[in-house]
Amino acid sequence: MKFLAPYYFLFYLALSVCMPYTSIYFSDRGFSNTAVGMILSLWAFVSVIAQPVMGMINDRLSNPRKILMISAGAAPVIALGFYYVDHFAAIIALSVVFSWFQSSTAPLSDSITVEAASREGFSFGSIRLWGALSFSLGTFSTGFLYERYGYGDIFFYYFAVSLLVFALLFGFPKTRSTHHKATVFERAREVLENKPFLLFLGISLLMVMSSSSSFTFLPIYFKEMGFAKGLLGSAFAVAAIIEVPMFWIATKLSKRVGRFNLLCIAAAIYSIKCLVLFLWHNVYLTLGVQLLDGISFAFAAGTFVEVVEGFAGEKTKATFQTVFAAVTWGLGGIIGNAAGGVIVDYKGTPFLFLILFIVSAAASLLFVVTQNIQQRSRHVIDRGAPI
Repeated sequence: MKFLAPYYFLFYLALSVCMPYTSIYFSDRGFSNTAVGMILSLWAFVSVIAQPVMGMINDRLSNPRKILMISAGAAPVIALGFYYVDHFAAIIALSVVFSWFQSSTAPLSDSITVEAASREGFSFGSIRLWGALSFSLGTFSTGFLYERYGYGDIFFYYFAVSLLVFALLFGFPKTRSTHHKATVFERAREVLENKPFLLFLGISLLMVMSSSSSFTFLPIYFKEMGFAKGLLGSAFAVAAIIEVPMFWIATKLSKRVGRFNLLCIAAAIYSIKCLVLFLWHNVYLTLGVQLLDGISFAFAAGTFVEVVEGFAGEKTKATFQTVFAAVTWGLGGIIGNAAGGVIVDYKGTPFLFLILFIVSAAASLLFVVTQNIQQRSRHVIDRGAPI
């Protein structure tokens, strides 16, 4: 689809000017690290509810463009409210509404894209890499911009770019699925009865939890270590720019080594990055290991979507994608941000990265174990023996 590549480019450009800096934005407004963790954890908590609900609504109405336009249009408008409220309770209330729509946009987009990729014969990674490219360009430029002018206007920039994203959605085709409109209970039952998917979901949660916490508290790490804030955008840009070729390489590697092995490699690479940040505190080394962050993310992100697509039935593709996003990026964000904020307040960011190293290494091992279990199960079934 000709509109998918520019859509992903603009969508992740909008995220790049805002999301990497939300922790330092609230920190500069006087909130403690624990409070920042609570705010961002709430965003994740709301997404746990919002993403499956929006996915089920999408599968029920069978009008992906309409649901996506509602989410993509509401989120940036609501985000402007953060400028005009100062009380913590008001921030919390606004966060609920904002995160409901903002968190639903990416999984709904991925659901549309991966289905189009399967139908038209292109890879999801070939589209997703445009988002990696724009995210790298956005974070690199905004890092220097915000160093000079401060972080107070990040939601205005997010709103401005999101206007282009919303306008582009008018060019999406008005497709309607011919699938049977299953009830909410039928969709929920299909998810809950799919034990291999639930196991995969749990292991993925460990990896994404580490990634989410690291993403949130890397700006605080810069602040604690006394690194130049102007290089913060460069840190995110380094990770994002390497994602561009790595999304393409991931497609090739997935066919060669298998999806679960690729996820194992991704988690192992990420654990190495966390261990380095725990052991050594040098700004240029930090920028260097961000390459590992980008490689790991590119290997995992596209593979996650394709594996989940394989678990889903014809009637529940958006449901499975949004449930996966809710549990991993949502619940993972809750645990990672809330626990991360407390750990940083009491032990500092280097100790947080030690914890993330352990969790990521465990996820890497479990991906291999899970694949071996599934291969043995399929072998037994093929032979007609009882399990």
